[in-house]
Amino acid sequence: MTPTKLIIKPERRLSWDQWQAGREERRRVGNLVAPKNIRRTKSEGDEYLRETYGGERGPKFNKAFDPSADEV
Repeated sequence: MTPTKLIIKPERRLSWDQWQAGREERRRVGNLVAPKNIRRTKSEGDEYLRETYGGERGPKFNKAFDPSADEV
């Protein structure tokens, strides 16, 4: 990761758990104004999608995030 030149005050830093809690709250509030499940039930790419994602149309939304997966 490229180091940033932005100045971040220590009192403004979020831990991973704090960020996750904030994201969960944003998702909860968003669900009040829009449907929780916005995926289409069917599309022309279904065969490819289901083959790729083990019978599902895409990756699971509630899968735990692993930040180390981005580090290659």
